Amino acid sequence: MKFFKYLFFLLVLIFVVGSLYIATISIPDQENFTFETPVNAKLFSSKVQDLSTYETWFDFPQESISEQRLSNVESPKNTTLSWQNEKFESINFQNRSLTEDSLIQRLRLKTWLSSSEFDMTWKFITTDANSRIEISIESEASFWQKTELVLTGTSHLEQLKKALSKSLSKLEQSIIKEIAIYNITPIGKVETGGFYILHATSAARLNFKNILKKSQPVFKSIEQFINEQNFNASKDRIILFENLYENSESIIFSSGIGMESQVAIPASFEVLSKPVRKSIYFKTQLTGDYLNLKELLAISKSTLEDRELTINTALKPFLEFEVDESQTINPSKWVTNFYIPVIEN
Repeated sequence: MKFFKYLFFLLVLIFVVGSLYIATISIPDQENFTFETPVNAKLFSSKVQDLSTYETWFDFPQESISEQRLSNVESPKNTTLSWQNEKFESINFQNRSLTEDSLIQRLRLKTWLSSSEFDMTWKFITTDANSRIEISIESEASFWQKTELVLTGTSHLEQLKKALSKSLSKLEQSIIKEIAIYNITPIGKVETGGFYILHATSAARLNFKNILKKSQPVFKSIEQFINEQNFNASKDRIILFENLYENSESIIFSSGIGMESQVAIPASFEVLSKPVRKSIYFKTQLTGDYLNLKELLAISKSTLEDRELTINTALKPFLEFEVDESQTINPSKWVTNFYIPVIEN
């Protein structure tokens, strides 16, 4: 009997000492995680907010053993996503608050021994250089979480951070593939023109990154002017090439907005107005990123040569941004038309 008595006291002592040791273990209540990417952070925001996309990119290191289940889909702020994997009996994401550039989620994890709850604040920051996804994770580790840490060597928080790093890298590659899709289609001869363009003129080498960089502030300035004067634009944003086919080292181009008729420009405003004459143009359409604009011009010109069409040098070719970055952040959805004036045979 004494043996069992001593054994009982020994077990109690081990339990007490073990409990005191576990109680002294420190797991951070808050962690910050940053993921840098060359991709526009708003593209990440749309995916992260939409829990239905998680099946394609978010995963913990262990294999899933159940299908992901969505609930409350009619309420984006309360949509819940749940599934199981080899490690966790329950993984549960829930959107709590949505804004234009941030998201607050609650994540619950449950194993056979313990459960945890994390409040995750996502911030999506787009800069001229790399964008950033900043995630602040808040949680309070329970006694049983600490016990599980002692037994397994990893905490729920550590596993979450590892999952975020792996999953966001996977999402980045998925977005890059998605936005890289483009198509260039020769449409054929169309009659267009017959409008005026409010514009400012610049010059650059045939480098569309620089051309667009110079054009963007002009577009915004002219659009502001149009709104202030209560004018109605008749065309989309336009870049008119003044000397594209003259073999010049520098390209002179006019960036602006199309108008039905000529308007009076205040002397204090550095904008000009000129007509784009109605005529026959050969239209080629790019659906996709502006990275493909140079190819758009090359295919347009080679198609003219294949069809034995002659460029009308009395008129100017122009780009029309039918759907651009001011309307959607997804480059694969941008639509740009290139018009080359041609002589009717």
